Amino acid sequence: MASLQKRVVIIGAGMAGSKLAYELSTLEHTPFRVTLIGEEAQIGYNRIMLSSVLAKEVSSEEIALVDVGAMSQYGAEILSSDPVEEADYECKKVRLRSGREIAFDYLVYATGARSFLPNWAQVDAKNVVGFRDWKDVNALLSLASGSNVAVVGGGLLGLEAAVGLAKNGHTPTVIQRSDYILNRQLDARSAHLLQDNLQGKGVKFLTGANPECLEVDHASSLVTAVKTDKGLINVDMVVVATGISPEIQVAKQSGLEVDRAILVGADMQTSEPGVYALGECCQFETHTFGLVAPIWDQLNVLVKTLQGQSAEFSVRPISTKLKVSGVDLFSVGEIQSAPDQEIVLFDSGLNHYRKLIVKGDCLVGAILYGNVADGSWYSQLIQNETNISEMLEFLAFGEAYCQS
Repeated sequence: MASLQKRVVIIGAGMAGSKLAYELSTLEHTPFRVTLIGEEAQIGYNRIMLSSVLAKEVSSEEIALVDVGAMSQYGAEILSSDPVEEADYECKKVRLRSGREIAFDYLVYATGARSFLPNWAQVDAKNVVGFRDWKDVNALLSLASGSNVAVVGGGLLGLEAAVGLAKNGHTPTVIQRSDYILNRQLDARSAHLLQDNLQGKGVKFLTGANPECLEVDHASSLVTAVKTDKGLINVDMVVVATGISPEIQVAKQSGLEVDRAILVGADMQTSEPGVYALGECCQFETHTFGLVAPIWDQLNVLVKTLQGQSAEFSVRPISTKLKVSGVDLFSVGEIQSAPDQEIVLFDSGLNHYRKLIVKGDCLVGAILYGNVADGSWYSQLIQNETNISEMLEFLAFGEAYCQS
């Protein structure tokens, strides 16, 4: 019976790849024989929870995304620490770094992304890391107590790294080019509320600052300071959280069509029949993906596509929910666009803030700080393009008021 199964080879054992492997291998009477190939030694962990590992809130065992043992029992072959280096679509096989060759009927790229290192950060030093994988986390966990750490980038990843470092007794300084943190998800007021909160937890901030270079002690191969246009910060470690670059090297070398990432259609197929991509390494129309919600949508489409069913991926409004040390934040929709109307509610006693962005008769964006209970409801209003003209007066108070 096994010979009738289609061989699905998945390149990349991060969140997207390992979850796809699990879904395919555990289908009832699965028509697939799955091989999952990973670059890291660790397979099937929840990368989003690495900040919790850094903060020592959870153990490494608690961040498993899929049951790797169960997947193996269902017949999936799992190969770690041996990444794919070549793909041959004519012969339908991939070659691993070890030299091993594996044949496929369907090939899936789930190669994810790597930390983006700006030119000024590309130095030969041992104490410059991203915040993407176990190697990075282990480097941060091995820091001597009370270390000074520069975290370059005030986005989601940078803030989570900074909070984890502060919880471990270090002094992190977040360096942000923009005038306020989380500038893509928040407005200035909510960002300053968050910054005030995090400063109370031991995180320092330098906003509106441009990093210029890293000063390196070549004798020790260590960065000793970050030079910015606002001054010098002495450091024991530098975390670069300035974004990600889709990992497309093998795909590009093998002749797939790529732009910023691997180009896919609505069925997740690449320019090569029988070859698919999902997650951070793929590009649909003009969109690339760094948040998990659209990637799970892609995964569901691909599972159906591989089974011969009709399914199409589409881009939906993306919500961002950040929970750091008891601080709840929610952001969705068009935050930066010029609105017809803004509705702002601020409860200074509870330190709750919400801002709703309205165009015409529709809600197009929402920012919630402190109380995010209505976040999903606002997302639905945006996605469904609901006419909110009759509930406008009570919209900021949430679903309960508008439905009563």
